[in-house]
Amino acid sequence: MVTADERWQAVPLRAGGVQVDNETVRVAPFDEPRSDSMTVVLDARLQLVELTIHGLFARREARIRPSEDQPDKLIVCWRFRGEVNELVLPSGESTWFDWNTPLLTMVALWRLKLGVNQFYQLRIYALDAVTFQPQALTRTFHRLADEARETRFGAQTLAHYQAQDENGARTDIWCNADGLIFEQRTPTVSYILTAANL
Repeated sequence: MVTADERWQAVPLRAGGVQVDNETVRVAPFDEPRSDSMTVVLDARLQLVELTIHGLFARREARIRPSEDQPDKLIVCWRFRGEVNELVLPSGESTWFDWNTPLLTMVALWRLKLGVNQFYQLRIYALDAVTFQPQALTRTFHRLADEARETRFGAQTLAHYQAQDENGARTDIWCNADGLIFEQRTPTVSYILTAANL
């Protein structure tokens, strides 16, 4: 069953970073059918410059960016039903965010640059799919051996990763050599790449 259609775009920046954009149309049975857009901007070291999400035709939003006063902190703001909230969270390579899209997983893997059989544990702030309120959890990424896998584009050799949360929830991810996710699976949800213009 299809519940969303996502379109991604990654653009290198002149300063050496990258901007990744996501537009999503979510349909029933998703809790709140709507259109969303998300932008992630990373600097040349792949550190977060800004993450923004606009949902339900800009009637709710989230924004995450480094603090101007405290370089080791991130400011997280989210607005839901007219209520504005703000949190200050630690910054750094061990902190990342997740939301209702595999795009943020893809960016996390870009930043980690794991070799085969390497592990890394991140402190993840998962944003609620509807309210955008962050919830902290620990997620361990493990890169397994590359696999030959059938895709919509024919047979491919893909990097295989597993992500496991502290509660035992596990996700399998397959990426090409550029780090583009071709498939992401949990026991209940699958994301499949259906078109690409590389």
